[in-house]
Amino acid sequence: MKKLYLVTGATGHLGTVLISELIKRGENIRALVRAGKEGQVQGGVEICLGDIRDKESLKSFFNLKGYDTVTLFHCAAIIDITSGNNSAVWDTNVNGTKNIMEWALNTGVNRVVYVSSVHAIPELPKPETIKEVNSFSPDDVYGQYAKSKAAAAQIVLDYAKKGLNVSIVHPSGIIGPGDVKLSNHMIRTLKDMEVGKIRIAISGGYDFVDSRDVVEGILACETKGKPGECYILNGHYVSVSKLLNMVRKLSGKKPIRNIIPYGLVKWIAPVVEKVSILLGDKQPLFTQYSLYTLQTNANFSHRKAENELGYVPRSIKESLRDSL
Repeated sequence: MKKLYLVTGATGHLGTVLISELIKRGENIRALVRAGKEGQVQGGVEICLGDIRDKESLKSFFNLKGYDTVTLFHCAAIIDITSGNNSAVWDTNVNGTKNIMEWALNTGVNRVVYVSSVHAIPELPKPETIKEVNSFSPDDVYGQYAKSKAAAAQIVLDYAKKGLNVSIVHPSGIIGPGDVKLSNHMIRTLKDMEVGKIRIAISGGYDFVDSRDVVEGILACETKGKPGECYILNGHYVSVSKLLNMVRKLSGKKPIRNIIPYGLVKWIAPVVEKVSILLGDKQPLFTQYSLYTLQTNANFSHRKAENELGYVPRSIKESLRDSL
């Protein structure tokens, strides 16, 4: 029986790690890549040019002749933490996902795993535990990225009701090795911490998960996940100050104790974000949305993924060490 794996978002951090693991397993892989990015895909992978926003460009990607069974991993998305309205975020994350699901249903793809985000799940008041939900709405979440992922997740669930064998995974903030292009804003943040560019911590924190653990969760979801079900793939909560000092320790630097309260920085965040963009930084790290996220309830539970998929995240220390 000949099997094919279709992968979108193949040149991103998660897609790169996922394809590396599939290559290790000796699988047949077809990666959807936008023109000009062919050289960013690892050898031994069939490259198919296309754009998830352009439905007709996906025809060759979904040519399944010659294969007995096909699994699709939909990882493609635009992560934008800026405060402005970026139309490409909605067009890619929502309209693009709809195009992918429609092709998957119409061409008879056997199994689909959609990579969403914990941001698609409505936040609960601290210290309540955030678990999986069975419906999504942009109105229930904050920020353009979260709203786009919520809308896309509901589209995916709607296709599950139409008969598509699809499950959803919700990673938290992804770190870990594999982001060779420094496209992941958290990896760039860790790099700045390592070289000493960031020496002051902001109050708050978030939940971070290793890219390799997310990949293991995705692959486990392929075989063990239930159609129409969602699975949170989070790691460990860590405060910004602890994260900074863990990185400083791993890089041989002295710890710092300077912590700026959120109440102070929230007033200057809009100015800093605008100035950064004006100076040419298209992906500033210090934004209203990133600061907001650090104050939210990040008490996620992966109990469902643990029980049904066998998911167990590694330690934050190991993830940070390997990221650096």
